[in-house]
Amino acid sequence: MLLVTLILSVHSRESIWLLADRRLSFGRARPPIDDAMKIVELRTEDGVGLIAYAGLGATSRGTQPSEWISAVLRGRGGLGFERTLGLLSDASNAQLPRHLYSTPGGQHFIVIPAFVRGIGRRFYSIDNVVERSTRRHWYRFTSWQTDSNPGSPAPRVGLAGSGGMYLLSKRNDWMRPLFRLVKAHDKGRASDLAVANYLAGLNHDAHHAVTDGTVGPRAVVAWRRRLDGRQDRSAGGHQFYLGNEYDRAPQTIPAIVNGLDLQAIVNIMTQGLQPHFEAFRATGYTEFNPDLTEIDRRISSLPSDPDEKLR
Repeated sequence: MLLVTLILSVHSRESIWLLADRRLSFGRARPPIDDAMKIVELRTEDGVGLIAYAGLGATSRGTQPSEWISAVLRGRGGLGFERTLGLLSDASNAQLPRHLYSTPGGQHFIVIPAFVRGIGRRFYSIDNVVERSTRRHWYRFTSWQTDSNPGSPAPRVGLAGSGGMYLLSKRNDWMRPLFRLVKAHDKGRASDLAVANYLAGLNHDAHHAVTDGTVGPRAVVAWRRRLDGRQDRSAGGHQFYLGNEYDRAPQTIPAIVNGLDLQAIVNIMTQGLQPHFEAFRATGYTEFNPDLTEIDRRISSLPSDPDEKLR
């Protein structure tokens, strides 16, 4: 069993922010590794959100949940945000339990902070429950609100994993400063990286404080703007960290945009253009003639239908 165990999300008026550590823990079987990718961006016609996972970090074959989530959601364009998440919940019930049979319930969560047009900020979860009598795992899809009144706003902060439980116990130390910082960011008084650096610092603290070693030193912070927000800002971004320092390894975050696997397309284009960029860096000049036919062929050969099988 492989576990990954820190997720923190926060909403501001204009943005969503999500912190995830990158550790895969194997118990006593072998040392942990710190290259997990636990975030997937989801954009639909009416919403934008970040999907994160705390719990199972990879199957026995090495498939990470972010890869599986991308495969489940690709090819599902034209659907609303909540309908798309409902399909992910159905796939979770069908595929995840057999990978979690020997593990206790309540340790495996998919969390989704989002903005949905016409509704506002939303916080969803697809969380694992175990029936005591049968030990059967199943997943429930929940939209969280601050109270029971219809249309009430979602909680501003979400936490999951052992690192999340540690941060919850220390919330008086960091939560109000974080709220002040994201409010300042909305007003243009704090930069994207100021917020991201603060969140990375929380991962750094949890890494040193959680003594079972399940929270790693590496982390990623991603942020996205609401669809109907200010037009003078970018749609969002991300930053990787090693402790409190920037992790310079070039990496992207999986993204499903109206059913298109954007990361797969970008990866092919990057591979086709990379030799020209490297030649330019080496010589200061290059004849820019990428093989567009080959790039188009490879993009056309990408799978475009959903694949719910978790291998």
